[in-house]
Amino acid sequence: MPSFLQTVSDRVVIYDGAMGTSVQVRNPSVDDFWGKEGCNELLVLSRPDIIKEIHASFLSVGCDVAGRSARHRVR
Repeated sequence: MPSFLQTVSDRVVIYDGAMGTSVQVRNPSVDDFWGKEGCNELLVLSRPDIIKEIHASFLSVGCDVAGRSARHRVR
């Protein structure tokens, strides 16, 4: 398998997108957010099945990279 840097020098690399929209389509409950509604980062711990399903869906349509950018901080 080529390294990431080699791959990006050879071709366009497709990243996932619309993570927040993909989370909301799955309609997580307030309990899934541990009382911090809308803090999608918590779903990695409380509902890893949702995150795994979203990433798998991105990869199944040809994305090369699936990840999560953290915009929120949990207080």
